[in-house]
Amino acid sequence: MSIPRFEMQRALILALAFLTAASMSDTAAHGQSKESRFSNDDLQVRVTPADRDAAGSAVQGSQHPNYARTPAGIAAHNHADFTRIPAAKPPDEDEVGNGWTRNPGDVAYLGGMVVQHAVSHAVYVNPGGTCTIASCWGNPEGFLTDLFDSDFIHLADEYTGETGNRRYTVGARFVLKDALASNVLYESDLLAILHSVVMTTGEAGYGNIYHLFLPPGVDTCFDPPNESECYSPDNPATFSVCAYHDYVTFTDLGQHVLFTVEPWQGASGCVDSPTGAPNGQLADSTNDTLNHETFETISDPDVNAWLNDTNAYLDGLEIADECEFYSGGYQTDPTFRINGKVYRVQSIYSNRKHTCAISPQYF
Repeated sequence: MSIPRFEMQRALILALAFLTAASMSDTAAHGQSKESRFSNDDLQVRVTPADRDAAGSAVQGSQHPNYARTPAGIAAHNHADFTRIPAAKPPDEDEVGNGWTRNPGDVAYLGGMVVQHAVSHAVYVNPGGTCTIASCWGNPEGFLTDLFDSDFIHLADEYTGETGNRRYTVGARFVLKDALASNVLYESDLLAILHSVVMTTGEAGYGNIYHLFLPPGVDTCFDPPNESECYSPDNPATFSVCAYHDYVTFTDLGQHVLFTVEPWQGASGCVDSPTGAPNGQLADSTNDTLNHETFETISDPDVNAWLNDTNAYLDGLEIADECEFYSGGYQTDPTFRINGKVYRVQSIYSNRKHTCAISPQYF
């Protein structure tokens, strides 16, 4: 016996309704994972001896640090006391350029590669699973999603030569839950983690950026002979770095890999002011640093593309470095909408405007 067409249509509609309801129920159960917790489908990172061997034979790049507002950070910086000049009042959304320029600030193109499109991958070092995303980092992937869908990201267009939308996206999330041998991770330790992730994704080159997030209580230092430059809130003598971007070539894979290192930003010397942080002090501090490193990775991934080489004080600074301003020991950033959501993050230097800006359209 044949089934009337309207009965078939009714059955199909009911089936779709059931699937939609099931999907909504699953979303209700797991929809907070991107903001507050890890989910069962996060990709687990396991560091093997092969990963450590690959890290040991890798050709390391040239770290570009985001220096801490600490005595060691000031001493490690190549210039004078960068916390002293200039200080400025937080600007309104339409006047970020007023008083927020280090002149002559225009950066020069030195011929290196830039990142015209890329997928960003979040890698959370979370030994024992003791952190939630919200409690330790805020919502970095949510911020990147808003950044990449915003007008703000188009400040990178003048450095990449591309203008299309959605050239940057957010990819898979990775979690390392294994116990750490020490609370100090050298860059070679981070490269072993990174190698494990790249082996899983099979994705490298200038179309991918890996962001390694560290939890509170975990320090990181550069490899010898620069092991005295660290993110180390528990050791002020070496606490000179808040974050950095870098690149590496894994010889076993023949792959060039771009990455940033994002330690916990709640430490004094890295954390931004608690006053006026729309998403909370820790979340906006994390977003601020991630914003800094992402723009600099796009415009200067190998530290040989866009940077300042015309001014002795600014020599070697990249487009985010030039727009860090300080007052009262804290970084002083504008508060503005990024893809419709309010964030407090630093502005980015624009050669076209000759100032720090939050949009190609206005200061």
